[in-house]
Amino acid sequence: MSSTNEPIVRFEAFSKSFGSLEAVRPLDLEIANGESFAFLGPNGGGKTTVLRALVGLHSPTSGRVLVHGSDITEEPDRVRNLLAYVPQRVNMPDVLTAREVLDLFAGLRKVPEERVDEVLDLLALSDDADRRVGEYSGGMLQRLGLAAALLEEVPLLVLDEPTLNLDPQGIDSLHRALASLKERGTAIVFSSHSIHSAVRLADRIGVLVDGELVTLEPVAAFQAEVTRQTTVRVVLDRIDDAIVQAAEKAGAEVRECNATHVSFRALPEKRLDVIRAIENAGGTIEEFHTEAPGWESLVHTHFNGGGDSP
Repeated sequence: MSSTNEPIVRFEAFSKSFGSLEAVRPLDLEIANGESFAFLGPNGGGKTTVLRALVGLHSPTSGRVLVHGSDITEEPDRVRNLLAYVPQRVNMPDVLTAREVLDLFAGLRKVPEERVDEVLDLLALSDDADRRVGEYSGGMLQRLGLAAALLEEVPLLVLDEPTLNLDPQGIDSLHRALASLKERGTAIVFSSHSIHSAVRLADRIGVLVDGELVTLEPVAAFQAEVTRQTTVRVVLDRIDDAIVQAAEKAGAEVRECNATHVSFRALPEKRLDVIRAIENAGGTIEEFHTEAPGWESLVHTHFNGGGDSP
């Protein structure tokens, strides 16, 4: 039996192999009740494998996965009653309307009928509730899958790449829905390759690269590193040595420079100083924008292939 202080999710030396492929290396991790936790990383890093093991779709090659103290392998029915899962790609009967789909799920789960209208509204699907699912876009279908998962209030929600097919309206609806759930104490575990989405939704982040958890830290610390590695690219009418030297004196770490643009990194509070220094040195700025670091950059410069404690 679990106690109130027990983590809702615990991976104990969990690993998963498919033949000779080691998809997930031994993983030890606890996720607290009510926490929003993101598994981040490049495609093929092991995120989906971990989530599928958490909901009982993959059995461990070694180790254990526990939800509220129950082993998913030994007590699958009990564990599945504690969670809701939305995969990357949602499939629903094309001939039914969204409302009919949710009415069907509500009946099977013995959920009050009014809950159907609540989740339709929560996911911004009320106006399209009576359209056939076959007419839905990929993003709308993803939102419908999340609506079905939210019919019952469970302590754990598991989402695999929840923003993958969503348009901006769908992403905003998702964020509102998850924020509401979090306020009510639901733990949320999700995967993403999108840094922006993860830092907006998560309390803590674990990065999986080649099946290994290479870092584990609060979202603020992770976001600070992303910000530190963000590059500013400035397009100018001309560039000379005086402009580059002025930028460096103002705090820029120049990464690239040619006849028309200069790219640099600087502390966020120094970036405007660098822009002004470039202008004061005679540079006419035509445009500038920021470029967040890619996974390859983060892995090699920050994570260094080794895990960090939160």
